[in-house]
Amino acid sequence: MAKVTLSFAVQVGATVAALFSGSIACADTLRIGGTGAALGSMSVLAEAFEDRNPGNTIQVLPSLGSSGGVKALVAQAIDLSVSARPLKDKETAAGASAKAYARTQLVFATTRGNDVTGVTTEQLEQVYNGTISHWADGRPIRLVMRPAAESDTRILRGLSVELDRAVGIALDRPGLVSATNDQENAALLERLEGSLGMIPMGQIATENRRLNILSLDGHDPTDTSENAPDGPLTKTFYLVSTDNISPLASDFRDFVYSDEGRALLSDYAFTPAG
Repeated sequence: MAKVTLSFAVQVGATVAALFSGSIACADTLRIGGTGAALGSMSVLAEAFEDRNPGNTIQVLPSLGSSGGVKALVAQAIDLSVSARPLKDKETAAGASAKAYARTQLVFATTRGNDVTGVTTEQLEQVYNGTISHWADGRPIRLVMRPAAESDTRILRGLSVELDRAVGIALDRPGLVSATNDQENAALLERLEGSLGMIPMGQIATENRRLNILSLDGHDPTDTSENAPDGPLTKTFYLVSTDNISPLASDFRDFVYSDEGRALLSDYAFTPAG
């Protein structure tokens, strides 16, 4: 059986086409797009900004991905973008500049109703290489993969040499489900009985995802107290702009890094950068 890849390509393609044709544009609207896992944080910040600045509208677009968001920004199809990685040299050369605004923990999660509470790195190595295929209660493990080039996959592979090898094996295994963007990933983890995969804590919180979050090697990722140690998997998000930034976009960018914006991010499992 070939690897199953669920894609929102048609939706994203339509969004990109509309952006570049100008059909989404609105004179009073600030448009933000980019990596899916950051969109929830932008929505939370946008709602607060609109409440404090009546008459301004902020439109958070469907996921374009980090690269798609930067491309749309440089083409002036959107006003700000969000990225899950630092900019590439060619993006900087095209006029984009990025500044980290928050980080969040990547966690392993499964469907609600699965009473497992945690996994270890060793167990994950065996799940990804196919040695372990069932949960302790006998139900199949439905591993949800991300593409090899996805930042989450690269972060996961850096956890251990053995896990790097195991993920490489999983990427070539037939029959596994692969989510092409962050919203697909979250939906699959919610829907597939016995699912297992990674997702950012901040995305779970801002999108109100119904998932069973697992500890990793005894670390509880839901402990966000001041003295809680950082987990082994951390994802950083960047706000991207250009020198052509509009006054409204500049004001919103300032709000993201303000004390109020930072406090809002903290309420949703994001650690403000800086």
